Amino acid sequence: MSWDERKRELGGELIRRLYTAGVVRTWLRDQPDGWELMSGAWSPFYVNFRDAPANPELFRFLIDAGAELVAAEVPDATQLVGLAAAGVPFAAGFAYKLGLPMGYTRKLPGVRRVADLGDGAAAESYGSHRLVEGDFRPGDRVALVDDLVTGFDSKEIALRQLELELERRGVEDVRAEAVVVFLERGADARRRAEAAGVRLVSLLVLDADSVEGLRGAASDRELEVIAAYLRDPAPFQEPARRAELSAEAQTAASAR
Repeated sequence: MSWDERKRELGGELIRRLYTAGVVRTWLRDQPDGWELMSGAWSPFYVNFRDAPANPELFRFLIDAGAELVAAEVPDATQLVGLAAAGVPFAAGFAYKLGLPMGYTRKLPGVRRVADLGDGAAAESYGSHRLVEGDFRPGDRVALVDDLVTGFDSKEIALRQLELELERRGVEDVRAEAVVVFLERGADARRRAEAAGVRLVSLLVLDADSVEGLRGAASDRELEVIAAYLRDPAPFQEPARRAELSAEAQTAASAR
């Protein structure tokens, strides 16, 4: 089996497992009012990986699949860095499977975009705390690990933290090769990764086609709405459309 075939197989299993475990949540099954995303947009579904390590079977699958992804698509990586906080347990699992060292970024209060870090002066307020934990050596090729990507703000922050930390330690010839995630939403993240000079590596691009992997697990109605949203989220921002979906979910809940 080629890697492309194996990746499609893993991607289909990934989306089904995430839905079954409640990591992928929908307005119809889980929350009638849907979700307001960090961007301010409304969504009929939400993906929350933070509870995944509490499910041993799911966590084992994620670690095995993610380690395969790193080995196949970032074979030159010599160091993994987990993004605080969701990416840290996954980076640790990948590192264990692959025999690689790992570090992790620190969550910095008040830093919501890369501009907040500036030229590094803001980092001084964190005293002796490192911006990125880990043992970096000249020649290292780093893969940053997180759960998913929609925009790219948190990844840009992590890349800048790594740059500043390496400057602080005086370690040269270390390059970030890739950002590795399970799920990728939207084209903007890939464009921004390219602009930042790193590859975006994902196990599954979440779009109207890949959602078909939920066929037989999710209801036809859930698939219909999620696929329509992924094709064009704009109509779903209308209050009337959201009210209709909420009422539909409440009716369905009452009938269960």
